Amino acid sequence: MLDLKDLRCFVCVYELKGFARAAAHLNTVQSNVSARIRKLEDEIGSPLFERLHRSIRPTAKGDIMYGYANRVLDRMNELEAAMREERQVA
Repeated sequence: MLDLKDLRCFVCVYELKGFARAAAHLNTVQSNVSARIRKLEDEIGSPLFERLHRSIRPTAKGDIMYGYANRVLDRMNELEAAMREERQVA
């Protein structure tokens, strides 16, 4: 099953175009970011990024995953906001 933290990490790598930049943004080490991406790739059975000499490029599946991951994370943010509002009303 896909993990939300892994999806957040994936989106960060995708948007920042690098594992090291994502690690710095997420206040973690690059090995943790790499492990999360590797876990996602294992779960879907396909690479999400092409690892180039000094850069990365999303694969076709990576582009598809990005669209869905953004929608999932947007919905989770909406859910969290709704629950915070409900607590304030109650």
